[in-house]
Amino acid sequence: MDLLEEIESMARAAQLDHDHDHDHDQPHCDDIKRWESLFGFSSSQAIREIQDHRSNLSRPTVSDAHWEMVRAQKEVEGFNKEAYEYSNTYRPPKRSAIQTSTQNRTYLVQLGGPIDNPESLMRAARLGKAPPTLDGTDDEGNPTSFCKVDTAAKNNIFAYLSKNESLYRPTFVPYSIAAKELSNTSAYPELAVDTTMPQFRLSSTNDQCIVPAQNEFPVWYFFYGTLADPIVLGRLLGVRPSYKEASIRGGLLTTWAGKYKALIDMPGGHVRGSAFLVQSQDEEDALRCYETDKYEVVRCDILFEGKTHGGLTFRYTSNL
Repeated sequence: MDLLEEIESMARAAQLDHDHDHDHDQPHCDDIKRWESLFGFSSSQAIREIQDHRSNLSRPTVSDAHWEMVRAQKEVEGFNKEAYEYSNTYRPPKRSAIQTSTQNRTYLVQLGGPIDNPESLMRAARLGKAPPTLDGTDDEGNPTSFCKVDTAAKNNIFAYLSKNESLYRPTFVPYSIAAKELSNTSAYPELAVDTTMPQFRLSSTNDQCIVPAQNEFPVWYFFYGTLADPIVLGRLLGVRPSYKEASIRGGLLTTWAGKYKALIDMPGGHVRGSAFLVQSQDEEDALRCYETDKYEVVRCDILFEGKTHGGLTFRYTSNL
């Protein structure tokens, strides 16, 4: 490119940049979806690439005459002039082989690209119905949506993308959540109590040992680690936490991985911490996801304000 051609190219880029000034901060949703589909970007990647492309005045441009020559074919393929211009310099990463999984696990898949809504995900994953969406944020803090899928659905999604020669690679996050399986016929599971022993068997189905129930809310939780930090809990639940100084018996605090607190069974043990009233299933689900499957929800007696309250806590389940 000689000097005159380079100046003309920069002038065209400047004009295009002026045309897009109004959406530098946030490209139009149609442009975002187009770049996701054409180049395999996530939503945040598409936004970043569009903004970088528009702000680069030295980028090679496509003349109007050139665009008119290829327009009909390229628009059928999903391009507009801007995306076509970008495609002339874009070098896609090498497509890696898709590794299918055999171990059955649960994942959160981020919606985007050709699977940007529950219906398209249902078709790609071969599900019987569209899954519910969960709101969240991506790695850059932008709002996004997820759906819960299993290993078979994950493999089907990869097969669907490969069959359609899509460059898009969805983000899968292992869905690790603390188990909660409270019996409605016994006190199981309870901190430091073997509920199979005769002395712990129930006298009737109305026995107070079987409270709280599985889906009982609000419910008191005993916290002993980072969840007892109001900044952590407030960010997690979006509330201003109100705690009660509390303690429980039957436990021992230790650590795993050298830094994480772990509550384990210890008959006669005594642990101090904080009691917090969890108001809903949504709040509890957030807490269980935060603690991961390294822990499980168990019943316990929480002592605060001179009284004993039936409540729940997170017990460590793995080997230390």
